Amino acid sequence: MDYALLKRHYDNIDYAQLSFAGPLANVQQSYVVGTSAYLADTTLPTTKIGWTVYAPQPPRPLVYQSLTQGPAFEAKDFLVYATQACVISFDSPTRVGVAIPANTFMHFHQRCFVIYATQNGGTLDIWSEG
Repeated sequence: MDYALLKRHYDNIDYAQLSFAGPLANVQQSYVVGTSAYLADTTLPTTKIGWTVYAPQPPRPLVYQSLTQGPAFEAKDFLVYATQACVISFDSPTRVGVAIPANTFMHFHQRCFVIYATQNGGTLDIWSEG
């Protein structure tokens, strides 16, 4: 592999905060990577139409369901911060879960379209690049 030719930056960034307050405590939520970036700038590339392989499995985010088009954003780098201990999985709710301790930043180099998370209260902050 010619490391000099590797891409050293990403074209897109995204940020989302999932809340698990009240009735959402211990309820699995999903976030389609790039949704916040797309809502802020709808000129970004979209592929929701025909994007069936990576369309989020239930539970589908309401904001994503309301879009006629959606983000064309495959993240390759994640930073997450959980205010309460939580479990996340990438691209499918049935994939192995990764435990995130409370008040901890964790960094992942993972290609992903959708993040699934479960947390007992608090918030989960997600920064992604791709």
